[in-house]
Amino acid sequence: MHQAVGPFGTFFQFGYVTRDIQAGLAILERQMGAVRNDLIEDFRDAQGNPVMIRALSHLMLSGAEIELIEPRLDCPSVYLDALPNDGTAIALHHLGYRQPNVPAWQQARDRADAAGLPIAMEGATAHARFAYLDTRPTLGHFTEIVYREDPAG
Repeated sequence: MHQAVGPFGTFFQFGYVTRDIQAGLAILERQMGAVRNDLIEDFRDAQGNPVMIRALSHLMLSGAEIELIEPRLDCPSVYLDALPNDGTAIALHHLGYRQPNVPAWQQARDRADAAGLPIAMEGATAHARFAYLDTRPTLGHFTEIVYREDPAG
C-alpha cells in the first residue's frame, strides 16, 4: 500500500492526552497491544521549574507512533481542553505529520500560514521542531507538524 504525503507531511503519529500517564499506558499496552519505547516523567526547564508537560511516553502500534501526554493541570497549555473527564481514560489530541528536514518543516509551516490555520503552539529543541496547527474546528483535533533529527545519524 502506497502512503500518500499530504500538505503537512507524512502521517506518523496519534497524539493522546491523559490525566494519569500510568493508567493511559495500561490502556494502550494491555488493551491495544502497543509497545512502549520510552517514558519521561517530571519535565522541567533549565532552571528546574515545572513545565506544561508532566509526563510523556512514545509507543508503537502497527507501524504508527502513539504519543501519550500528561499535562500539568496547573499550567495553561494546548493540552488541557482535550483531557477526558475520566481520570483513567485517554483522548485524542492530535495527528502528527513528519517532515524529512528543516526546510520541509518550514514549508509545511508556511502552508499552514497561507491556509489561514492558526498556530496554537510551536517550539524547537536542539534536535526537533514542532507546531500544533489548530484544525479543531474542521477536524476535531490539532494537527502537529514535526521534524526530528534521526538519532542514528
